[in-house]
Amino acid sequence: MNDENPIYSLVALDIDGTMIGEDRIVKSELISAIDRVQSLGAVVSISTGRTLQPALRISEEAGVLGPVICFQGAMTYDQGRKASIRHVRLDEIITRKAIANLTSVVPEVMMFLGDDVWLEKRSVWTDGYGERMGVDIRDTDSLLAMAGSGPTAIVGVGEPEVVGPLVEKLSDLLNGAALVTHSLPMFCEVEAIGAGKDYAVEHLAKSLGVGRSRVVAVGDGKGDQSMIEWAGLGVAIEGGHPDAISVADRIIPTPECSGLVELLESLCDSGKIGPPVGELSAR
Repeated sequence: MNDENPIYSLVALDIDGTMIGEDRIVKSELISAIDRVQSLGAVVSISTGRTLQPALRISEEAGVLGPVICFQGAMTYDQGRKASIRHVRLDEIITRKAIANLTSVVPEVMMFLGDDVWLEKRSVWTDGYGERMGVDIRDTDSLLAMAGSGPTAIVGVGEPEVVGPLVEKLSDLLNGAALVTHSLPMFCEVEAIGAGKDYAVEHLAKSLGVGRSRVVAVGDGKGDQSMIEWAGLGVAIEGGHPDAISVADRIIPTPECSGLVELLESLCDSGKIGPPVGELSAR
């Protein structure tokens, strides 16, 4: 940190495993804690691997007013203006490589394009995913034929013991030309370089005039590692991914044990939450 005693003005929160547990319920105590943080002038923003519409629903349930970062940082959406303020898309070459490699290993491959999910083969799981997430599932004869359409993400779905090694293999194959990660154990997600949560949170902080030392980032997954490491106060969840825990300044209990609620309340109680003070030029 640059400040010995910073006042935090931006709080970036992962959803799954951080804000909500396996019951997928946003608890009233968390809603109250978030409201308190915002009433003190700080910006609270969701930062998730989820797609836009599911992320917006959780944001609304939790009373989060700040921009929503979704798709592992590939998109930042301004809820007030109802428009994206940052959107990083995959190019055709990377898209083709991702599709070819994923389809050879896992049974389901999804292309996220606009508000829809495109796939070649439907299954009970993909239909259920569309219903749970509130997104339209659309059919295509060839994802490769759509590779030049600028998708936000390509996601392969498979068994965790298959997906883990696949993430490492595909990351090596693409050799830094794309972000390859997994927000959940069964997902292998491919997004464009610049789509990491750290880049998205940094971009948002600069737009608000908030310095790095005044940012809190909280998450539990592999995809949260970069923003936890970047933030002035990086917080991981007990039992989360080892990479996220290894870079965290603080470890807190799971949603079931109200870890995030206690963190936010303690920051408010100690006078550590406040509005942006304009130490950077907003842009």
